[in-house]
Amino acid sequence: MIVFRDRFDEMSVGAIPFDYTAVGEYHCLDLPELPGGWVETTNHTSWGGLGNWQVVDDAGRRVIQQCRLREHGTPMLAAGDLQWRDVTLAVDLRLLSPKAEAGVMVRYANNRTQYSLRISGDGNVRLLRRHHEDEAVLAEAPWTPDYDSYHRVEFSAEGPALSASVDGETLMECTDDALPEGRIGILACGPARFARVEVDLDAKESEQVEQENALAAAELQADRARYPRPIQWRTIDTHGFGTGRHIRFGDLDGDGRLEIVLAQYTEMLDGGNFPFLSCLTAISLDGEVLWQWGEPNREHGIIPADLAFQVHDLDGDGRPEVVCCRNFEICVLDGLTGELKYGAPTPEPGPMATWLPEDDLFRIPGDAICIADLRGTGRRADVLVKDRYSNLTAYDDSLNQLWRFHGNTGHFPAVADMDDDGRDEVMIGYSLVDDDGSLLWRIDVEDHQDAIAIAPIDPDCEGPRIALACGEGGTVVCDVHGKILWRDRTGHVQRLTAAPVCKDVPGLQIVTKTFWGNPDIICVYDHTGKLLATREIAGSGAVLSPVNWAGEDTELLLASGSLTLGGLLDGRLRPVVVFPDDGHPTLCAEAIDLMGDPRDEIVLWDLDRIWIYTQNGPAPEGDRAYRPRRQPHHNMSDYRAEISIPAWETISR
Repeated sequence: MIVFRDRFDEMSVGAIPFDYTAVGEYHCLDLPELPGGWVETTNHTSWGGLGNWQVVDDAGRRVIQQCRLREHGTPMLAAGDLQWRDVTLAVDLRLLSPKAEAGVMVRYANNRTQYSLRISGDGNVRLLRRHHEDEAVLAEAPWTPDYDSYHRVEFSAEGPALSASVDGETLMECTDDALPEGRIGILACGPARFARVEVDLDAKESEQVEQENALAAAELQADRARYPRPIQWRTIDTHGFGTGRHIRFGDLDGDGRLEIVLAQYTEMLDGGNFPFLSCLTAISLDGEVLWQWGEPNREHGIIPADLAFQVHDLDGDGRPEVVCCRNFEICVLDGLTGELKYGAPTPEPGPMATWLPEDDLFRIPGDAICIADLRGTGRRADVLVKDRYSNLTAYDDSLNQLWRFHGNTGHFPAVADMDDDGRDEVMIGYSLVDDDGSLLWRIDVEDHQDAIAIAPIDPDCEGPRIALACGEGGTVVCDVHGKILWRDRTGHVQRLTAAPVCKDVPGLQIVTKTFWGNPDIICVYDHTGKLLATREIAGSGAVLSPVNWAGEDTELLLASGSLTLGGLLDGRLRPVVVFPDDGHPTLCAEAIDLMGDPRDEIVLWDLDRIWIYTQNGPAPEGDRAYRPRRQPHHNMSDYRAEISIPAWETISR
């Protein structure tokens, strides 16, 4: 029986909107839903601002057209049900270029795992199985397309039996049992058109899928009912001085409540690698503007890079400062007033360690700031300033230079005292650097590091493990001596969280999410590297902050504020808490305890407003409260890993 049919009549003629920039790394762009449930699921750094897919009129009928020649990456659209197993997918396909390769997919689990039938303009048809790094040609046959005509392409999967036909002629048959179920999709690396998509399922299987989905929906509703609902606690107007991901929290006035600092930027050289601060605005949770340093401009709110600023009591007087880089100077501002206390020039460029030249300016703008205790003072009073990818410079609290490190720095360092000498070591890129700047060890992994977690991941190990999101290098977990314990390649791993998100699973779970090339694949691992859950949530941004929502020691994961893509996920990656349809912003999201009960609030914001949600009920009763240990507020970054270590405290109610 036909369970899915689309002739694209409900789609408007024109480009299908998508964003291929780095903005989507940490922002939820919440693009309009497409009729038929279609979603675009791939991107690539080389694609720029030119979209792949269009809806066009072809002789009186609407068709979907892929309009670009793509040498790198594979444009894909997916639809349908993840539970489909034995299916026949039929599509009218017309190649428009002898350089094009186009085709269809079944048992699509994610954009790196599926069976695909690919027809090339050079007269070849291939049937492929891909499961992440494992790609195999299962069968191939010669066939020459007629570029002036549509061809009826059918791709069937029944148990392990796979078959493909074009215009009623069977071209190939084979068997493979690696991929049991999944959605359907279309793909094209060059100009091609698709029309009249149909999916045929056996009636008995269709009924079984409906029953499975109904049971899963009922289970999800029951689980949702046991969690508190989000209710609006605060709304703050930030029009004119609002920002994207560049937000910091700290108790600026010493009243025991956190305040918020928002940053805007100025571009330099290119669109994302060399921004520096143009404006800082400090506000209270009541929306009062406490101070502003610089001139705000709404157009300077979103940049796909870090900005170098932190909130921290650098001088130990009990009141935090704002430490930042602006106008080629490291600046220390009074946290209460925003007035400049003292400063020093940013470093001059050092040697280049990656593809990006960083010596076009006399001084670096400052890519990120991290606070550490390098001198063993007993408090974090030293400042690490890095350029984009190649150099890290350490300063004391008076901004006297301590040392410089050169190497593949990746994005944001992580600091911890891993040898119990009272001084922090610095994990920067794939290198562990001692407190004096000397290299302790370096692991050999390609690409650059996007996030680092130093945390007690393994319950059988007294010390911490180091988990890294390594871009194209995948996910890597090593010990404190640099020995790689396990590694998994699921694409360009961009985001990483270490937290207890799976009930009755010992240790911390590692949660990752991909972006470039094959984005939005979330994986949950145990401490040994065993995959516990995986899901593709296309277009949701990469947050994955751990959330103490119910006061329980099994936490949730913040996906985004999107009504369709977001909410709070459990360890099975199901949205067990969803946000109300109340017009809230969805661009950015963060979880943080603002009310002190000590459950987390959810902060959602865009350039014009901040909405803060809390729970609709009181904290759990009892003389103990769950208050996990998290990353400190003074080391926030777009690129830091999130860590949540279980901890309880005794309270009197």
